[in-house]
Parts: sequence; C-alpha cells; structure tokens
Amino acid sequence: MAGIGIANLPNQRHKIISQAGGHFTLMVVGESGLGKTTLINTLFSTELAMPKDYRRRFAKQLDKTTEIG
Repeated sequence: MAGIGIANLPNQRHKIISQAGGHFTLMVVGESGLGKTTLINTLFSTELAMPKDYRRRFAKQLDKTTEIG
C-alpha cells in the first residue's frame, strides 16, 4: 500500500513523473567557476550541459554595478 501524507509527497511526485513524464524549468545562477554545470550534471547523473569555453573558464571577471533608477 502506498503511503499517504506530506512525508510521502516526494515519492508520490516521483511516481507520477515516472509514469507520465514531465517538463521542468531550472535556473542556476552564480559567478563563473562555482560549479553550476557540475551541479546540473550531477543532479541528472549525465552530462546535460557541457562547460563553456575552457580557456575563459577561469578568466578574472570585472566587478560591475548597475543602478536602476
């Protein structure tokens, strides 16, 4: 018998998605080199996203402030 209640919601959701499929929108933001691509690849146990240009991967970024007024 399947569990019922809030504690079982992740299991119920997994079962529904496994049977019917699903579409997800996921946004991961952060500075260069923090592991955003690695996080996505690890979450889905595959290489969904390839890292960008490796030569620029560790280039120093300039700080920039933008005022919205």
